[in-house]
Amino acid sequence: MRITIGAALLILSLTATVISQQTQQLGQSDRAAAARVKALSDRLQFRDDDDADKARYYAEFDSIRDRIRSEVDDFVRIGIDPDATTQRTEERLRAVLADHKPNPDYGDLPFARIADLRGGRSLLLAYTIVRPPHHDAATIRGYAFRDGRFELSTSADSDFVGYDLFTHEVTSPIPGEVWFLAWGQAEAFNGTLIRFRLYSFDGGALRIIWGPNDMFNASLRFVANGFVIDHEVRSPQGPNQVHDEYTLTPGGPVKSN
Repeated sequence: MRITIGAALLILSLTATVISQQTQQLGQSDRAAAARVKALSDRLQFRDDDDADKARYYAEFDSIRDRIRSEVDDFVRIGIDPDATTQRTEERLRAVLADHKPNPDYGDLPFARIADLRGGRSLLLAYTIVRPPHHDAATIRGYAFRDGRFELSTSADSDFVGYDLFTHEVTSPIPGEVWFLAWGQAEAFNGTLIRFRLYSFDGGALRIIWGPNDMFNASLRFVANGFVIDHEVRSPQGPNQVHDEYTLTPGGPVKSN
């Protein structure tokens, strides 16, 4: 069948109109989600000189945390297309969580990763709900694409309670899995105490591959095949400086020095 130039132009025009309408709807959906999260986030502020307002904050701040997480889950379920790019998904997530930007010295902006994993098309998120004073709430959440939507399949809400959160994806030695290192400083500790957790996500389960004891005054550096941690080990004789080099293997990180 031959298509005339005029018909082709009409098809292009109609296609552009549909794309424009979808983009507008997408923007409206994101703005609505962001507005709902902001309304909840506003309740995470309180007047320090107002005992009643302070009591209100402490009475409801856990429930607000849970409601914000639920809003993000709904945003993912309704608004994230399986063909979306990781970059675009992360941009949209950060816009919805615009009020939740941790101090960059203590935490990362929201993280997103879309990938084809063992369990199929999957989405991994990590973000922090910022709450005063020193009550930030970090979560890591995995979603699997089922019945036309991303549905929550796993989460790690308790691993970093009382800690800040940074994340960094590392090269997975196992096909069909995303591996990423999460770490953060204890918020109420007098000094610098760092927690590390290496996770794998296969689209269904979120598994801790490596979870050492918290480390004092630790600094982290990534290398081609793993990572390096310099930290302090305390003993009755005094602190010792330790340099640990880790190589990633299918069984987890292995010390190589």
